[in-house]
Amino acid sequence: MNASFPAAPELIEWHASKLEPLLDRFEKDRALHTTLLFTGVEGVGKKSLALHFIHLLFCDRSIFAAAEEPVDSLFGGPLEEKPGARAACGECGSCIRASRGQWLDLIWIDPETDEEGKRLGTHKIKAFRELKEKLGLGPAEEPFRVVVIADADRMNQESANSILKVLEEPPKNWLFILTASDSSRLLPTILSRCMEIKFSPLDPDRIFSILKRDLTGEFPSRRAKVASRAAMGSISRAKNCLEEETWELRDRLIGLLSNPASEWMGLIDAVSTSQIRMNLALDLMETIFMDLLSHRIKGDQHLWIHEDQREPLIEIADRLGWDTAKLLSTLEGIAGRRKHTGLTLNAKLLAQEILAPWMERT
Repeated sequence: MNASFPAAPELIEWHASKLEPLLDRFEKDRALHTTLLFTGVEGVGKKSLALHFIHLLFCDRSIFAAAEEPVDSLFGGPLEEKPGARAACGECGSCIRASRGQWLDLIWIDPETDEEGKRLGTHKIKAFRELKEKLGLGPAEEPFRVVVIADADRMNQESANSILKVLEEPPKNWLFILTASDSSRLLPTILSRCMEIKFSPLDPDRIFSILKRDLTGEFPSRRAKVASRAAMGSISRAKNCLEEETWELRDRLIGLLSNPASEWMGLIDAVSTSQIRMNLALDLMETIFMDLLSHRIKGDQHLWIHEDQREPLIEIADRLGWDTAKLLSTLEGIAGRRKHTGLTLNAKLLAQEILAPWMERT
């Protein structure tokens, strides 16, 4: 389970307004949609917010616990109304189980990983077959059972069709939460059965605050400042930006602009080692070009992402004649190249394609 629990206070505060409509609807109609879809850029906190919401759902003193079910299920029908809170109490039996990681009624399904825990990229059918074996079982301890399908946009066709049949006729007192960075990759028939909740990217100051609290040892304030701005609203991307290899790759990319002949082949080898490295290169290139474009438009009013490389980047852009039109077209090209990184292609040829914008001088 790749999610932080409890979620960072800054994360809860930032996304609180997105969950309010769910709570409002439940207080008004005593109904909750059986399939929720949490969407937003990767690293925005969708999985942590899913756990935060489940904590509230299970809490014995929340507004959801206020719904005794003498007749119908939690997901609609006449229910006995009691007062309840919009925050987990932290003291009841369910909250104690949450603090110990002992929720028996939470089923969490991640994409497959290798022996080192690294994500391989897709959901396989095995996990969904195992889920179907449990469908006849009711909740063990909580009012209902919750299934989280993390990164649901990474389901293969077989897995997607399998879970679709479950979502069409969900078991009584079961709730499904799907998370996805790109909802367009989900089957339209799955989307039609979901209530989508879109989480917006975090602002740099909030990301910086989370990094400062989460990181142990000496806090790299200068790097964290750059990482918070380069993250484009993503906590996981900010943490990746703090790693030494990210800074080395950034310096090599900038070096490629100054001396392409000496850096070109070495960078291709470095970027082609993995899909993660290819995406990292695209992230860095995108933020560098965004810096240059914003500087062209705003001048000294621009708040730089790569503030520590401001002067070298301005000098390079001026020397190469990169005007606003050139920078815009390059950013569009980078966006298009992102679609290729998940394809099964020759890694070095793909790395050359990704790095091509650096070689297009005018």
